[in-house]
Amino acid sequence: MRLKIFLLLFLFFPALHMPEPAMAQEKAEGSPYLQYQTTINGQLDSSVRQVLTEISGTLGLEERPPLTMQQLIRRAQADVGAFTRALRSIGYYAAEISYRVDDRQTPIQVNFEVNPGPPFVISRVEFENLSEDSTKNVTLPEPEKIGLVRGQRIQSPGVLAARNEINKILRSQGFPFPRTDIREVIIDHVDHTASIFFSFDPGPAAVFGDTQVSGLSRIKPEYILERIPWKKGDSFEAPKMDDFRRKLATSGLFTLVEVKHAESLAENRHLPIFVQVTERKPRTIRAGASYQTDIGPELEVGWTHRNFKGMGEKLDFRLSLSEVLQSLEGEYVIPGFRRKDQGLIFKAGFVNEEQDAYDSTSLYAVSMLERQLTRELSAGAGLGYRLARVKQRDEESDLGLLFLPARATWDNRDDILDPSRGIRLNLELTPFVDTLNTDTKFLKAYASLSNYLELWPNKKIILANRVAIGTIPAGSRSKVPPDERFYAGGAGSVRGYSFQWAGPLEDNEPIGGLSLAEINTELRVRTARRQGLVFFLDGGRAYDSSYPNSDEKLFWGCGIGYRFYTDFGPIRMDLAFPLNRRKDVDDRFQIYISLGQAF
Repeated sequence: MRLKIFLLLFLFFPALHMPEPAMAQEKAEGSPYLQYQTTINGQLDSSVRQVLTEISGTLGLEERPPLTMQQLIRRAQADVGAFTRALRSIGYYAAEISYRVDDRQTPIQVNFEVNPGPPFVISRVEFENLSEDSTKNVTLPEPEKIGLVRGQRIQSPGVLAARNEINKILRSQGFPFPRTDIREVIIDHVDHTASIFFSFDPGPAAVFGDTQVSGLSRIKPEYILERIPWKKGDSFEAPKMDDFRRKLATSGLFTLVEVKHAESLAENRHLPIFVQVTERKPRTIRAGASYQTDIGPELEVGWTHRNFKGMGEKLDFRLSLSEVLQSLEGEYVIPGFRRKDQGLIFKAGFVNEEQDAYDSTSLYAVSMLERQLTRELSAGAGLGYRLARVKQRDEESDLGLLFLPARATWDNRDDILDPSRGIRLNLELTPFVDTLNTDTKFLKAYASLSNYLELWPNKKIILANRVAIGTIPAGSRSKVPPDERFYAGGAGSVRGYSFQWAGPLEDNEPIGGLSLAEINTELRVRTARRQGLVFFLDGGRAYDSSYPNSDEKLFWGCGIGYRFYTDFGPIRMDLAFPLNRRKDVDDRFQIYISLGQAF
C-alpha cells in the first residue's frame, strides 16, 4: 500500500494540549491534585528518546499536577499525537504508541510504550524546473550534495534544509529571487522508503548594479567601494555579497555591517546593492594583567587607533612590564596597499629582557607586505633590522641583525579567541645576517599546527591539539645569538616547567637549542554558560642539535585549568605539574593566569 502525502502534513507540528485550569505549583496539605510520574519505554536510541522527552507535555507538566484523572488522561492522549508527529518528522512512519495510567500506585504512574518501527529511508529525489525560459536551465548538484543521501533515514529538518540549499545554489548562479517548494513526499509503507519531489523557479537572472553606502562618518566611502569583489555588470552571485560583508565585519572598523540587494531589478537586469554600516569608535585604550609562577606578575597597557587617516589605517602602541621583560612597541598597518587584498605593516620597538637564559637589550624595526590569497590562506614577507646587546654566562656580544621574515598561514577556525572547529597552520622562515660580524649567518625555520574538534554541540566539549617544530641548521650553538635560539617551557609551551627551562642546561641554567619540538592536547569542558574546566597534557623540549633527537625524551607536564568566559575571550587559570621533574631544577607545580586559551 502506498500512501501519498504532502510533507507539511507531518513537519514540526507542536504538541497540542487540552486546556486545563491554572493551578499553583505548590499545594497546601490535603490538596486534591493528582501527583504522578512519567516514563517513556521502548527500544529507542538516545536521540529519539531526547526528542520525545523534550516534547512530552505529560512529563513537562509533572510539577503542575491535574485535579482529575480525566485531565491526566487528556495529557497522555495529547502526547500520543505529539509523539506520532515527532517520529514521522525524523523518519519513523510505522510507529506504535500506547500509554497506561496506573492509579494503584502513589504517585500515579503514567507509562508510554513506544515502538518506533522500521526507519523509512530516502529512495528517490527529483527536481522540476517550472520555468519555461530555456535560458534559465540550471544544473543542481546530486541530492547527496545537499544532504539527501539515498539509503539514509528521511528527516524533516534535512528536507527543509535541502530546500533552502537549492535556493542558495540558484542565488549563486545569478538568480536573486528563486522560489523552491517541496511539491510532495511519497511514503511507501511496503518498502519503508520515501520519495521526495521538489519544484523550483529560478526567477529573473540579474547582474550587479550600483552600490550605495550609508552610515559612514569618519571612514571614507572609498574604503568600502575599493573592496567590492565584483564590478558593475558582472553576473549576480550571492556568495560574493556574503564574502564582502564578512571582510568588512572582520576589519574591526564596524559594529554592524549589512549588505543587501533591492527587492526588484532595475533597467537592463541591474540589481542595486545597499551597504549599511555602523562605525566602531576608532580609539581604544586597553589594559591587562597576567601571572605566572616562574615569571611573576605582568602588566600590559595599549592604545589603538583603527582609522588613523580615514582609510582603515591602524596605529597601535603596547607597553609590557614584568620582572623579566620590559618593552614598548608600535605598529602601523596600511590596508589595501597597492591592491585590495594586500596590507603593508611597519613595526618597531624597544625590548629589554632579563631572562634566566640571557639578558638582552634591543631596538628593532621591520616592515612586512602581507597578502590574503584566499579566505583561509595568507602570506607575507618583509625586511627587518635589530640592534642588540646580549649577555649569557658572562659572555657579552653586540649584534646588528639584518633579517628577512617570510610566513604563510592557513586559518579556518570558527573563532580566533575561543575556537571550537577548524585548523590553523603557521609556517615561518627567516634568514639572519649579523652586520657587525658577518661570520654570524643562520636560517631559522618554525612550523605549528593547531586543530579543534567539537565533540559536543554548542562548545560543550572541545578537543584541542597543537604540534610545533623548529630548526636552525647551524653547525654550532655558538653561531646563533642566545635570544634567537629555541626554548621550551612555560605558559605557551610545556606547562609545569619554568619559562625556557625544558631544554639543555649548563651549570643548571638554560642555554637554548638549535631545534624544538612541542605537542599539546586539551579537553575543554564547558560546565556552565560562563565557566568551564580544561584538562591538559603538554610535551616538548629544545635540543642541542639542529634537528630533534629521538634519543632525548620530551619533557611532559599535565594539569587542570579553569576558564571564565567573557564577551572578549576566556580568562585562563591553569595549575600544571611536571611529570619529568628534575631535582633542584624544576618546581613541584606552576600556576598561570592570563587572558585567552593556551593555543
